[in-house]
Amino acid sequence: MSISTGLGDDGGTELFSGKFVPKDHPQVEFIGVLDELNSFLGDAKAAVHLEGTRTLIESVQRDLFTAPGLLSSKADQAGGIDPERLTALIHGIEERRPMRGFIIPGKNPASAKLDIARTVCRRAERRLVTLNRQEPVSPRLLRYLNRLSDLLFMLARSEEGEHED
Repeated sequence: MSISTGLGDDGGTELFSGKFVPKDHPQVEFIGVLDELNSFLGDAKAAVHLEGTRTLIESVQRDLFTAPGLLSSKADQAGGIDPERLTALIHGIEERRPMRGFIIPGKNPASAKLDIARTVCRRAERRLVTLNRQEPVSPRLLRYLNRLSDLLFMLARSEEGEHED
């Protein structure tokens, strides 16, 4: 099987459900932004200094591969995507590095890459909200993306504190 099938040459694509839709369909838009997020996370993973952060990013990347399967609101109980786990991680980082004022991104390359991933995550969340207006999506997936952007913010702050460049 070749990756180049020619099926999308007319501006359409097939969803996991088998339905053929335009490439600018909200579900395709959302999945595309998830792909961007995963790529930016890979870039951040290669730059971070903290091994725990690297491991956590890889775990999130695996989660993101399962996210398209959770688009249906009926799939809300599926495994993999766990917003509560992210909340606990955020609280742990906040205990070690409490927020002290306004943050300007870009203190070092690793934190800057995490901040870029955070903004792409916010865009993915907005695309999911748009899709949710057309067809109900998993509330769990919405919560996960909201928490993930917060976690990425805190991981960026951790990279800034551990490695002053």
